[in-house]
Amino acid sequence: MSMRRGFSAGSKALVGTLAVALAVTACGGAASGSDAGADAAAATVDRNATLRMAWTVAPGNLDPHQSGNYQVDFNYLSPVYDRLTVAVAGPEIKPMLAESWSFSPDGNSVDFTLRTDATFHDGTPVDAAAVVKSLNRARDPQKAKSASTLSMISDIQQVGDNTVRIVTNRPAADLPAVLSSTTAAIINPIALEGGADLSVETAGSGPYIPQQIRRGDRIVYERYDGYWDPEAQKAATLEIAGITDDNSRLNAFRSGQIDVMLAKAGQTDDLQTLLAQPQYDMHTYPIAQFYALQMDIGQVGLQDPKVRQALNLAIDRDGINAALLEDQCQPVFQPLPEGIDGHNADLDGIYPYDPAKARQLLDEAGVDNLTIRVITVAGLSPQQEIATALQAQLAEVGVTLELMPMSNADAQVRMGEGGYALLNPRLAFPTPAQTLQTNYMTKLRFPSPPSQEFQDSVTRAFDPNLDDGQRTELYSKASTIASKAAYDVFLCGIPTQVAYTDKVVGADKGGQADFVGIVDTRYMGITS
Repeated sequence: MSMRRGFSAGSKALVGTLAVALAVTACGGAASGSDAGADAAAATVDRNATLRMAWTVAPGNLDPHQSGNYQVDFNYLSPVYDRLTVAVAGPEIKPMLAESWSFSPDGNSVDFTLRTDATFHDGTPVDAAAVVKSLNRARDPQKAKSASTLSMISDIQQVGDNTVRIVTNRPAADLPAVLSSTTAAIINPIALEGGADLSVETAGSGPYIPQQIRRGDRIVYERYDGYWDPEAQKAATLEIAGITDDNSRLNAFRSGQIDVMLAKAGQTDDLQTLLAQPQYDMHTYPIAQFYALQMDIGQVGLQDPKVRQALNLAIDRDGINAALLEDQCQPVFQPLPEGIDGHNADLDGIYPYDPAKARQLLDEAGVDNLTIRVITVAGLSPQQEIATALQAQLAEVGVTLELMPMSNADAQVRMGEGGYALLNPRLAFPTPAQTLQTNYMTKLRFPSPPSQEFQDSVTRAFDPNLDDGQRTELYSKASTIASKAAYDVFLCGIPTQVAYTDKVVGADKGGQADFVGIVDTRYMGITS
């Protein structure tokens, strides 16, 4: 399934058997001024090298089905756990453990044919029985925090030794894309049956095996010999460290302690000195996710759209962007940013900075002395700085933000309980329908349900028999509803930026980075 920029997926790409050979690349292109990526592409990959990457969050729970936010955990889990499908550069959904798949005519079931050369790290074959057991666990709310992401699945059947049929409760054009996430990771059934503690142990079939796990710090992985895709394990050793502090991460990169790092929007000026040197480069992916003050629209004081619109009008996005984000975070006013299929250009600028109009709307709604409890992820920049700026700006119109720093593990769970707001990025996925559903039709991320019209538009977009035009119209309708009803305090779009040395190949082929801020190491390597 090919997802062009804009993430739409036409029926021709979705209906029928997709037997596409997994395309891999060993070249790393340059998006900035230097030739570092091109020089690396021309060099020979060192199969004995160590690739060291810095991410913004340290490893926590290693059970992929217990992830409350796959965007945080993906980097540490993806090297260990394969899925049926994989997101590669484009973004495109390609075969992984599944060689091919085909939709039923009504779009309510999909048959996945598995590859026959995949094994778990203990040598156990990855067969249909293993897939059925894993995915049933992944969709069980008693065993998986991520079960809601697979809520469209009503049954999983073993059709043969290497064929799995997944039955859905609605047309599921998005199913192959959903299954590319680590929340649908395939786990060794021996570990599941033996009661292994997967929060600290691993039982996957991916290209690497953890050799050193330091929770709260880093994981060091070694190549799994015999893996079916050698291009996914170019380095003999992979080390992924979680460095929350932006300056510490940049200093580690500058001093040569790491080869690749996620570069935050506010670090652009600091990186310029390095990028002026030929041995460094940075790739910027298109904007898909965005910072938002995510609200519970059912909270007392926030039920009236006028109140939520007032909050949007009270925010000086350009000021925040210039002061905190070095003009790298483009203001957004709807859930689907510019360049994504379904973006409604008529909504651009719908909420200009207008405190007087904000106060007028609050008065019309009869709201006075509104207090909103805002959850932030403790120690995470620039969210904490943005939260302080929002607090000051909303105070100007009589709204109080009570900031509540929490650990990353607790933040999203508390938001899902209702009665809070959360300052964090809205997630993005390979298709806009997934993006809209996950962000606004999942209780964990949107405690009070959106309008029925919004839900109907998103649900209809999952029909694989729709053409691209019909699907785009539905995306746009839902995005417009969310914008005009002010489901969020929309802030600005976040570019995913990856800084790397001239020894690195594949940093611009991140797959997941094409739609969400994840630095996927799957096809990265180090040259000799």
